[in-house]
Amino acid sequence: MDGMLMAEEVELLVDNRLPVQQAFQSEELVEELLELSKRIRSEVHVHEIEAKQGAFDENIAMAGWMNRKLQSMGIEKLYAHQGEAIQAIRQGQNVVISTKTASGKSLAYNIPIVEKLVSDSDACALYLSPFKALVMDQFANLRKWADSDEDGGSSLNMDGYSKLLVNGKEVAAGILQGQRNVPEHMRKDQASSLVFSQGRYWMTNVHYLHLILQSASTGQGKGPQLLRFLKNLRYIVIDELHQYSGLLGSKVSLVIRRLRMLCERLGNKQVQFIACSATIANPKYLAEELTGKRGIQGFHEVMGSRAPVENKDILLWNPGHADMEQKKRAVISDLYEILRTVYTNGRWPRSIIFSSNRQQAQLLSCELNMIIRTHLHEHGQVESDDRQELFLPYHSYLPQETKERTIRKLEQGEILGIVTTNALEVGIDVKCLDLCILLGYPGSQASFWQQAGRVGRNRAGVVIMMMQEEPLQQYFARNPGEFFQQSPESATINISNPRLLKEHLVYAANEQGGTINSAVNYVRSSALRKVVAEVEDQWQHVDGKLMYQGETPRYQALFTMGETYTVVVKNGWNEEILFQHVDARSLIRDYHVDAVFLGSDNRTFYKVKWVNSRQRKVAAEPVRADYHTRGIVRDSIEVNNLTQSVLDMDQMKANIGNIIVKRSTFGYKKVYLHNSKPPETVQLTNTYPVSFQTEAFWLMWDEQGKSQIKGLLMELQAQSGLTFEELFEGSIHAVEHALSAVIPSVVKCSNADFQHISFYSGSALFGMPGLFFYDSQAGGGSGIVEVVAEKFGILLAKAKQIMSSCVCSDGCPSCIQLFQCERQNEPLHKEGGLIVLEYLMDSWKN
Repeated sequence: MDGMLMAEEVELLVDNRLPVQQAFQSEELVEELLELSKRIRSEVHVHEIEAKQGAFDENIAMAGWMNRKLQSMGIEKLYAHQGEAIQAIRQGQNVVISTKTASGKSLAYNIPIVEKLVSDSDACALYLSPFKALVMDQFANLRKWADSDEDGGSSLNMDGYSKLLVNGKEVAAGILQGQRNVPEHMRKDQASSLVFSQGRYWMTNVHYLHLILQSASTGQGKGPQLLRFLKNLRYIVIDELHQYSGLLGSKVSLVIRRLRMLCERLGNKQVQFIACSATIANPKYLAEELTGKRGIQGFHEVMGSRAPVENKDILLWNPGHADMEQKKRAVISDLYEILRTVYTNGRWPRSIIFSSNRQQAQLLSCELNMIIRTHLHEHGQVESDDRQELFLPYHSYLPQETKERTIRKLEQGEILGIVTTNALEVGIDVKCLDLCILLGYPGSQASFWQQAGRVGRNRAGVVIMMMQEEPLQQYFARNPGEFFQQSPESATINISNPRLLKEHLVYAANEQGGTINSAVNYVRSSALRKVVAEVEDQWQHVDGKLMYQGETPRYQALFTMGETYTVVVKNGWNEEILFQHVDARSLIRDYHVDAVFLGSDNRTFYKVKWVNSRQRKVAAEPVRADYHTRGIVRDSIEVNNLTQSVLDMDQMKANIGNIIVKRSTFGYKKVYLHNSKPPETVQLTNTYPVSFQTEAFWLMWDEQGKSQIKGLLMELQAQSGLTFEELFEGSIHAVEHALSAVIPSVVKCSNADFQHISFYSGSALFGMPGLFFYDSQAGGGSGIVEVVAEKFGILLAKAKQIMSSCVCSDGCPSCIQLFQCERQNEPLHKEGGLIVLEYLMDSWKN
């Protein structure tokens, strides 16, 4: 029999399940971890979230077939917040649901949507997500609504499309997504065509929706199919609402307005919006800004989950000092000790570990396999096959089939855990996790609670956040109470950004045959007048209508991601995809020629042989290696041209212009496994530069200005014992951080939308001190730097208020320490920063 089967088929027949637990004693584990922390002298703060019973909606009316459908899914009752949302949606209200992770938000909107699709054979619904993976996850959940065979159900299913029978009625649903970077064999063209022609529940991402809308103006191809869908569209679900902050949210708000314009032009004024959000400070405001639905058409807000809460212990774990040394132990060293404690005494929880980057996820999962396997063998807990993986990596560069296989293995108990990036932070449903470990603070309260929410869904869970040796995280380690009392962040967007509005008005006109009716119903009139006045020759006002007279637009992607690469290994005439969607910056750091990296199987090392820029392909081959490489990358800024002088004084100048940001790999480090040898540095003759042009606003001090600052800092310099260069560097760095902290609220963008850098002496400014704020997007175009320049006086005043009102003496996360700082918040000098801020405010007034 064995001789008749291939090796892959034999492997499928082997039962690789581990003795994972169906019950988890979290209190016992926490006690053992506290004992461990004392033994290795680590500081631990325990924050307990007590279990709470759920509150149910006992009165919500439900048709008999719907009750039977819910019972077949194992749902006997609905939670109170679900009932509130369902009733509001049934009554025709726009609804925003802002509750914790795993509180049943998807069910709350799918019940009324499915009811409508079953009762009205023309009705349509649109699901929007910022992530392709989440679209696929939600589509898989939607298929569960199909009637069973016992009920006479029969469904047509293919990858990306399903024709479901629900209560005996046909509901066609499917996924729409771009195919630009999808390999030929993985494309879903047939499924996509069926979704367009027959689908009533479209599931897509906002980036592809933007491109879909352009076909509305054509009477051919997908145009009539799109118009059929929009004419009958009843619900628009905006999932992961909190992701639409800053520039992305500003752009999506204009896509949503274009969608509304088209629907209403077709006579469809019945569209309802349903938004789902993680915990942020202002979900109702964000939903109303994003959709333009305010006042009487505004959103009903469903806040506070009534789902039951299992006991969850959150440990802030601060590694202690190494023996006989002043420096702290590495976080990874403590992680190994924690996991040895976890997987002992017959305890087999399933774990998720969040790392800061993809390479760390790959390598750490490999290390954990060896360490935990050895530990289990030594304690006689299991005689697992050395080829069986205990931990696997999960990140966005892995092929979709690999990611799905990894989650399936985790759920079936074939692996103990996964090491991931924030790729599993969003609402992809994995219910079986008991232990969550964060290797450092993820950067925001929303991200922390999203990651922590991965565990403790069906039973008690434990979350451990391991604090890195970085000022911000050490501050939280010293002040754990403050960490847990922090308010969630607010989301901000700018729907009147003139650059974006100008672009999307042209798209809207193109989609509506050249004329926009009642544009002031969708866009603020002041912003509209300003934009149209700048290009009067392109627009004509006639009886309240805007008529476009310019050229037919070429649609640009919502975000310019730049070129992405696929890493492959040749196998005869075939190619196996190792990683995909690798961006240019990761390419030069991790996949340059001669780079050595670990494959997703946790066993095979590969060496890069060549990089084909035209085909956007990286070819690698398997090698025997006891090391991996890490590219040594340097960034530099070069001023390309000056487009506007904002301030021109003898001592200081402020300008807007275009800069070139260049990133080069000038060498790499060989990092040996298990630190068996010291790392070796290898220089490269070809530096593989990657550069992009963008827009910037910058300040530059001349010699006279530098002398003035020196005089102002003289007394402080004498007290501090620092050189003038050190003090000025720390002071301007503090100003940079304080300004970047207030920019999002004033400019209405997110921290990810812009970059910033300061220096005492930079080649970009002929060796003079300077401060740059620049657009994160290649090519610029967001309009952020113009608003920063326009409101710089306001920004300075707010930055000073933040710094001076904070009671700390040396700087803290409340004033000048930033999680995103590439220099690890050093040097920073708060007192000197306040003096430089005063100087800048005086200069700006003059």
